[in-house]
Amino acid sequence: MTRVPLVLALLSAAGPAAAASQEAAALPWGDWLSAALSAASSALVPVAAAAVTAGIARTAPWASSILTRERVEAAIRAGVDYGQNAVSGAMRGRSVAVSVAPAVVAEGTRHVLATAPARVVRGAGGAEGVAARIFRALPLDAQGSAETVLEPALRLLKADPPRRG
Repeated sequence: MTRVPLVLALLSAAGPAAAASQEAAALPWGDWLSAALSAASSALVPVAAAAVTAGIARTAPWASSILTRERVEAAIRAGVDYGQNAVSGAMRGRSVAVSVAPAVVAEGTRHVLATAPARVVRGAGGAEGVAARIFRALPLDAQGSAETVLEPALRLLKADPPRRG
């Protein structure tokens, strides 16, 4: 019991002395905090990077399929526009006559095959798939059908195969 009052007496006597001198009571807690945060960040950054990578890996196939589909559709639109501009007698914004439609499909297909990446062409189904998509995207006359437009266009493509540009 005699120790407790002695400790209390020493603490009460040391209190005013510690308050008078701030340097004696200063604790370098900022240094400790920065050291602790740097150690924590060196451990947490790889964990966060792994979490982001895992998230990307899970969404990559889905995002890739959407982007490829959008790229295929853009290539087909470009092929339709190119074919209508390249063939005399066909005008953008108007229905395409059956007499010039096979040439429009063939020219548009050649353009897509020459300018689009191979992955996009494969996604569209190769040369025949591109031709079929361009055929479906064209505003044809009432007489236009697969027999009167698409088959002659495929024959034109086989007679003069497209070359990569």
